[in-house]
This record gives sequence, structure tokens and C-alpha cells, in this order.
Amino acid sequence: MNKQHSVGPNCICTSTSTATPVNPDNLSLAISRNNQFGSPSTPLSRVTEQFAAMLQVDAEQPSTPHVLTARDKKYDRQLRLWAANGQAALEEAHVLLLTASAAGAEILKNLVLPGTGSFTVADDKFVTEDDIDSNFFLDDSSLGQPRAVKVTEFLQELNTDSMGHSQILNLKELDSVDSSYWESFSLVIAHQIRPSILMKVGKVLWGKKIPLVVSNSIGFYGYLRIVVPEHTVVESHPDSTVDLRLDCPWPELQNFADAIDLGGLDETDHAHVPYVVILLKYLKQWRAEHGGNPPSTYTEKNQFKDLIRNGIRSSDSENFDEAIAAVLRATQKTTVPIISVLNDLRAQHLHEDSTKFWILVRAAADFVAKEGNLPLSGTLPDMKADSLRYIALQTVYRNKAVQDRDWVKHRVAELLSAIDRPTDAISDDEVETFCKFSPYIVVIDGRSLEEEYNPETAKATTILTALQEENGLMPIYLGFRALETFEERNGRFPGVLEDTGDDENELQSIALEIVKSLGGDSLGETAIKVLKEFVRAGNGELHNISSLLGGFGAQEVVKLITRQYVPMKNTVLFDGIQSKSDVWEL
Repeated sequence: MNKQHSVGPNCICTSTSTATPVNPDNLSLAISRNNQFGSPSTPLSRVTEQFAAMLQVDAEQPSTPHVLTARDKKYDRQLRLWAANGQAALEEAHVLLLTASAAGAEILKNLVLPGTGSFTVADDKFVTEDDIDSNFFLDDSSLGQPRAVKVTEFLQELNTDSMGHSQILNLKELDSVDSSYWESFSLVIAHQIRPSILMKVGKVLWGKKIPLVVSNSIGFYGYLRIVVPEHTVVESHPDSTVDLRLDCPWPELQNFADAIDLGGLDETDHAHVPYVVILLKYLKQWRAEHGGNPPSTYTEKNQFKDLIRNGIRSSDSENFDEAIAAVLRATQKTTVPIISVLNDLRAQHLHEDSTKFWILVRAAADFVAKEGNLPLSGTLPDMKADSLRYIALQTVYRNKAVQDRDWVKHRVAELLSAIDRPTDAISDDEVETFCKFSPYIVVIDGRSLEEEYNPETAKATTILTALQEENGLMPIYLGFRALETFEERNGRFPGVLEDTGDDENELQSIALEIVKSLGGDSLGETAIKVLKEFVRAGNGELHNISSLLGGFGAQEVVKLITRQYVPMKNTVLFDGIQSKSDVWEL
């Protein structure tokens, strides 16, 4: 038989059985009673027959195809990446872009195409020749027109599902905007905003827990910074959610394995015993011969492999080969990798404003206190087995996962009630998703712009050390910081005048001020070269660099909005000259 890749009630294929769909209640009852499997000497074929009778599977019954809607077809690629719930979050989002520059427009382009619900472009400038040269979303007819309006018009053409708005807003006076203005946005992207204004805007957004993405692109250099006080991720999309618990099987799983007598099977049945069962049986044998201890040392694990290898009876030994390959994983102790999250005060001390995430974490913490492990995911890997044997084992895992989920669900309802929230405020789907991904949840506690820019709380050692690295990218960060200060002091960017000598000297002087405020005493040759390149670029944006930064930026925005995948923490620097990028926590 082939390996099982997708097994369910309507896709089980055998050569001998025909019946009706699965009855989960009957199957659950059977699995919970060891005597349903007969004695430990019961042949696998007999166990399989018992499951066949209880499963009542019709091999000829066709599955009901899912009819794709026009929307499904349109967003097929991203639905494969972040599924329906991620797409729904994106379609409900409203993103604000401050400054309709080339890089900002590129970020929005990559958000409009997958169907971000609404976007607003705010700017106070009018389109110039330089804008047309660098910004793909402007053309000759845009010259002299409000930049926000024209960029919005062109972006809107990409996807009518995304609603675009434009505002002619003086960005130098953003700090005077009423704080309620920001509450209609899910996320804000700020491009080339003066630090004094950006810090005030950032403080308001930080207090409202609205994510801020700061970007800049000049010449061959790009910069992106995520500013958010707390970001939690349940669907982090690990490589695998398989959790076999072979070192600590629950009774139903061990009973399932015990009911199969490997020695009494014919060669066909023997070649289709799932490797999970093989490992469970040989682990039980090993423990019986070694004082109840599993193989732990390198030598013992090799001896355990030999023990399994000696059980091979024919040339068709793929299932035993799989068992041998899985020995290292099978002998690892099941742990709780998120202890620090479970013990977080935000989970231990819930209140009426606690987020769903922390309520779910608290329920998981209580589950661990009771069971010693996290809820089971219920996911099985591919393995050599025929469909009926595979589905029988899969059902054992799924039933345990459902049992764990139901306990967490009940505990969540209790916790919600205790803080005067509706007991159905967290849906069953949310509980199920959390239980499935619980070992891989992520909590990111961000750093504010104030912490970054204040010498007393800045990552001074990190910055100063990285500035000395040959061909490192930290000088780009220093250059952008110096550039911001230069523009604020002079009302223009360095390099825009014909004589750039004075600009070079002043920019280097500002950069040295920043270094000294962090405890350093010199710039270094690499930093000086980077500063000269900033002056040479003269605040010009290159479309290819802006486009690449747009990809970086949109990717991180999608992660923040959908709360799927793990966003960077928290700054990315890009050097188009070296074609290198680095991520830093600053």
C-alpha cells in the first residue's frame, strides 16, 4: 500500500470493505475499552476487522467536492498561506500610509493585491518630476497633482475589493492630530517622518496598541522598523505539529499497540503495522528489560535500533525502517516548551480587559498543571500503513486531542465567566486552533521608539559592536538616524544642493554625536563610506530598492494583521550595494 497522506471518512480506500460513513461515537467507545481489541495475541488483521466493522466505511462513496467561489480562486495563493481566518483578518483591516513615496506605495501595493479591506494614503506634497521617475504609481498626468490622491487612484485600480481613501494632511503637524484619529486604523505605516513628530505619533499608537511600521529608503539603502508593545501569535506555522507522545503514551494508545501481536501476523500484515505501533511495542519491551527506563545514551539508542532491526521479517521493511529513523524523536522526553509564557503574569492575573490569547494561555497552564503536558495536537505524520490501519491509529490520536480540547474549552468558559465576559466570547474554533499550536505560540514584547532613541535605554552595546564589523549593516542604521536629524535641523536632506562638501561634514558630525551619546568615540571607515553614499543619493529613491523594501514591509504587515507567522523583532536593514539584509532588535 502507499503511504497515507490524507485520510478521512470519505477517502479511505481498501480492496475488501464496503459500508457506510464513520460513526465517531461507536469508534470512541471501542477505543476506550481494551477488550474491544481482544487479547495482546490478537492478529492485526483481526484488530483491523473490528475497526472495519465499527468504522463502517464505504470505499465507493465519493467525497463531496468543495465548490470554489470566485473569491477562493482570486485569492487562492494567499489562502494556502494563511487560510480563511487570515484572509478574513486582512479583509477587515484598515491600513494608513503616511507619505505617498515610492517605498510606501510599494508596501501598499503588496497589501492591496491580496485584498486588504481598506487603505488610506495621507500626504501633503504635490507630484514632482522626481516622484514620477521613482514611483511606479505615478505618471506624467500626475504632475502637479496631490500625491496622496494620485497614488490612491492607481493603487485602487489593482483590486476593487480594497477600498482606497486619500487625505491631504500636513505630515509635519501630525503630532497635533486628535488622538481619536488613529483609532480607525488597524496599522500605520510611516515613511520619512521627522523623529520629533514620529516619536509623538509613536507614543499615541503605542498607548492604543496599534502597530506602527516605520520605513525609509534612500539610494541603495533601506530600513524597516516594527513598533508594537505586544504581539502574540498562535498560528506560527511550525514545520510540523506532530506530537506522538511515545515516551508517555496515554492508556488508549498503549492498549491499541498492546492488542497487536507482531509475531502472529502474516508478512502482508506485518509490513503494514504503523511505525508508531512498532516503536510503542519495542519501547515497552526495552523498559521491561531496563528497569523501566527508555534508551537514553547514544549507545543505548543504537542498541534499541538493533532491537527493532532484528524484528524485520521480509524485504518489505519500510515501516520498520521508518521506526528506526524515528528512534531519536521517540526517545526524547515530551516537554512543555512554553513554560515562561504559561507563567507570565498576564496569564496568571486575568482581568476584564485580558485578550483572548492570555485567557487561552491561562487555560493551557491549568491543563499542564493537571496533566503534566500540553493538549495533544492529534496530528499524525505520513507512514507506511494501509488506509484502515492508519485511520484506526489516527482516531486514537484524534480522540485524545478532542478530549484535551474539550477540557480546555470548559476551562476557558470558566475563566471568561470569572472576569464577567460571555462564556462564548472565545469560539470553539479558536480553542481548537490554540490547542493544536500551543507548543509553538509566540509572544513578542516590543520596544518603543522612545526606548530606542533614548541613550539610557538604547541597545548601545549592540549598536557600537555592530558598527565595527567589516561590511556590517549597522552603519546604515546610524546613517538613517543622522539623516533624520539633519533634515530636522536644516529643513532639507543632505546632498540635494550642488555643493555637498558641507553636507558630508555635518552629517558625519551628527553621526558622531549619536555614537558618543551611546558611549562610543569614533565612526569607523565603513560608517564614513555609508554616510558619503547617503549624501551622494541626495534623498533620491531607487525604484528597485523601494520595490524590495515594499516586499519586506508588506510581509511584516500581513504577519501583524493576520497574527500568523512570526514577525521580525524588530528592525531590518538592507544594503542594495552588497545585496545583504540584517535583522536587529533595537
